[in-house]
Amino acid sequence: MREPVLKAVAAPKKFLWAPFELGAANIALQLTFMVMYIGIAQSNPMYFIPSILIGHIILVIYGAKEPHLASLLKAFGRYHHISKNMYSSKGTKLVS
Repeated sequence: MREPVLKAVAAPKKFLWAPFELGAANIALQLTFMVMYIGIAQSNPMYFIPSILIGHIILVIYGAKEPHLASLLKAFGRYHHISKNMYSSKGTKLVS
């Protein structure tokens, strides 16, 4: 009875089986580069389809291993900082 509720809460959003934010960013960046390349080189856009697929497949693989990959990357970028000790000592740093 509670399984659908827990699944909806715990499962992150997906975009074509990849984490939503990363999948959407991959498609947006690839399409932007494709349009710029078409405008500059007047070339065939079909050359970009393999790179879009390869990038998305990599995101699907990493997203299957860690479903909350986008959240982890956001938290790492926001909270990752190297702390310095107020007092010179070896071991665990307790003061940031």
